[in-house]
Amino acid sequence: MLAKAGAKVTIFDLNEKLGAGKAAELNAHFVAVDVADATAVEAAIQKAQDLNGTARILVNCAGIGPPAKVIDRQGKALALAEFSRIVSINLLGTFNVLSKFAARLHEAKCDDEERGVIINTASVAASMAKSVRRPMQPPKAAWWR
Repeated sequence: MLAKAGAKVTIFDLNEKLGAGKAAELNAHFVAVDVADATAVEAAIQKAQDLNGTARILVNCAGIGPPAKVIDRQGKALALAEFSRIVSINLLGTFNVLSKFAARLHEAKCDDEERGVIINTASVAASMAKSVRRPMQPPKAAWWR
């Protein structure tokens, strides 16, 4: 949507094949980065800035799925290493990109009071939206009434 509206876009992803492919579709740039690596994220943000100028928009939806259960159907516990990997990417990676981008945005020169915008979403929620077959229905009762 942003690329179609004329924004300069850089996609960050660990998967080079998918990320570069999507970037090519959108006439965007691609930077391979592990979002859970602070140094790699700083370098990726700098590379995106070198390619496109100062970024004003972040759509932050890093994450992996599916979510894991504490135990599987056979009662076997989820390996701590797997849970740690999920948390590292979905939680720490999201925070890492958010905080590094926010720091850059804070320092960015601007002509008015607005420097930019950050949108955080779960990647699982974004992919689930594609599978919804019917429009969302409004709630039967609104809390503000």
